[in-house]
Amino acid sequence: MSEQAKKVKTKERIEQSALALFREKGFSRTTVQEITNAAKVAKGTFFNHFPTKDSIMQSLARELLEDVMPYVKQPHFKNRPISIRLRSYLQFILTDYDRYPALTIEMWNHVLKEQSLLFAHWHELLQDAKTKGEIQPDTSIETWTHIIHSLITHGIQTFTNEPTKARLLENVMILVDSSLEAILEKRGYSFMKKLVILGGGYGGMRVLQRLLPEGLPEDVEITLVDRLPYHCLKTEYYALAAGTAADHHLRVGFPEDPRLSIKYGTITNIDLDVKTIELDENELLPFDKLIIGLGCEDKYHNVPGAQEFTHSIQTMDKTRRTYETLNNIKPHGVVSIVGAGLSGVELASELRESRPDLTIKLFDRGEIILSMFPRKLSTYVQNWFIDHGVDVVNKSNITKVEEGILYNHDEPIECDAIIWTAGVQPVEVVRNLDVEKDSQGRIVLAPQHFLPTNEDVFVVGDCASLPHAPSAQLAEGQAEQIVTILKKQWAGEALPEELPKIKLKGVLGSLGKKHGFGLMGERTLLGRVPRVLKSGVLWMYKYHSGS
Repeated sequence: MSEQAKKVKTKERIEQSALALFREKGFSRTTVQEITNAAKVAKGTFFNHFPTKDSIMQSLARELLEDVMPYVKQPHFKNRPISIRLRSYLQFILTDYDRYPALTIEMWNHVLKEQSLLFAHWHELLQDAKTKGEIQPDTSIETWTHIIHSLITHGIQTFTNEPTKARLLENVMILVDSSLEAILEKRGYSFMKKLVILGGGYGGMRVLQRLLPEGLPEDVEITLVDRLPYHCLKTEYYALAAGTAADHHLRVGFPEDPRLSIKYGTITNIDLDVKTIELDENELLPFDKLIIGLGCEDKYHNVPGAQEFTHSIQTMDKTRRTYETLNNIKPHGVVSIVGAGLSGVELASELRESRPDLTIKLFDRGEIILSMFPRKLSTYVQNWFIDHGVDVVNKSNITKVEEGILYNHDEPIECDAIIWTAGVQPVEVVRNLDVEKDSQGRIVLAPQHFLPTNEDVFVVGDCASLPHAPSAQLAEGQAEQIVTILKKQWAGEALPEELPKIKLKGVLGSLGKKHGFGLMGERTLLGRVPRVLKSGVLWMYKYHSGS
């Protein structure tokens, strides 16, 4: 290796050692001595490359700026509107904001010191937009280079306390977009088609994964509407409620792409005729194509007091509150779980392991637990509960709920907590839609997963009327087919009259951390194997989702 190559290698080692320490301890709390120790170099060698600790950050900032334009010039960004390209630029610069917010802003402050390079980049992006006819021909690129720089600098400084990068970018780009309106040729905006996805559940997430980064046509942009800034692993809520899984283990970040905007809020109305979504605070969101994936909520079957006096594991927020209640119950308290479907069974078994001191009662309407499964599986699960001291109440009929009291066949049972897992229904905004629904309140669809009367509106997941019981697997299978139909629609191709039957791999359930049950085709799995399989499936899902 030449002397010059050795110097480059040493410089890189110092930078990477410093960056690791900055991430661990913060920039200001990291000393030069710690950096030299980590990089295994003498102080003299360090100062040969970097006069100060600050100069390391400046070098890293310069390298970031050297890498950002090749990122923005990727084929799937190249022909996008100027707003999208500016967003992709900032997305790259602020890559680490969610994990290291303070360090990322420190890096941005050093990026600002490379003002001539920043100005050259803004100038190039604006000039390119002008050449493509996206902005008005009489626009002064020099003037707007300064305007864009000021807006972005002010925006990042103003919104540095936002909890996520998505929120920070959204606020900055609102400033930029509102100003760009002054110079954009109006045809540039109307050219973009809007795909709006309601809900970041399993179906919505799979659509995003299949369309980004390379499956989306150049004239389409996506808006995702959700209340939370991350995808939640709803199939694992039982573990959060029981206290055996941490909140952050059930989160997966949404894909990051400048063509994806995320709106946070509650949907109050869907107007299919006008093609708008109404959010809280009367904000309207237009769409060209719509995917409704809003999931479900508890169904209380008109049982008096059930909604008011029971806890839920249907949303992340409600599951957190259920965990707090269960966690605060004193030893030897009584927990009643109404409903012995998959959710109730997994919650009861997990709670048994996390709180062996509690009395747990599981109420089931059938003669045996999980009666929709083969008898061998149902018997195994029921016996597991008997062996582990869970009181299974078969042939139950919950007639009323009061605060701290559950009535089974009108007989009162005092409880410290009551959790309802006895059925679901589509969320209220979907129930209010004036479209054809089945007996469960789910929306009836054409074979291509859109409304029979509207090919621009798709429904995915728990709100869709399908021949299978709702599940994460089914939502993902549906999402794959919806993406296929969308691509054909955008390309102007004929749509298939029928789609292949969605293949479900089976059902896996847990009984605590060491035992489980499953049904794979016609094969019943019991014991440790299905529990290991379930853990593996969860790990694979998080891995492929970038978590």
